Amino acid sequence: MPTPPTPHETVPDFIVERFEDHSAEELRAIADYAETLEPGADVPNYVVRAFSIQDDETRTVVAVYASELAEFREAKAAGAGDEDENEGGDEDEGEEDLDPGRMGGAFFG
Repeated sequence: MPTPPTPHETVPDFIVERFEDHSAEELRAIADYAETLEPGADVPNYVVRAFSIQDDETRTVVAVYASELAEFREAKAAGAGDEDENEGGDEDEGEEDLDPGRMGGAFFG
């Protein structure tokens, strides 16, 4: 399973917190807006206001974080679909391998 992205230290904390409420599609719209500053229908007002007082570098790292978070959410959603398909498929999953030919820790005491 993919790991969630870590925001750059210059991404404001309130943006990190608010991004938790957005879908992958909305996050992609925010990333596009950060690059062009042309608002779309999916760009929340708080993002427009926040970007109006941020410098180019901060907008860039926010765009990168939004894009990475969107990719993570899409991969997570795709992985959840894969897990549903494989449900009950591998009966040994999560069990320790007890094959008699395996020595494991026998040499260590």
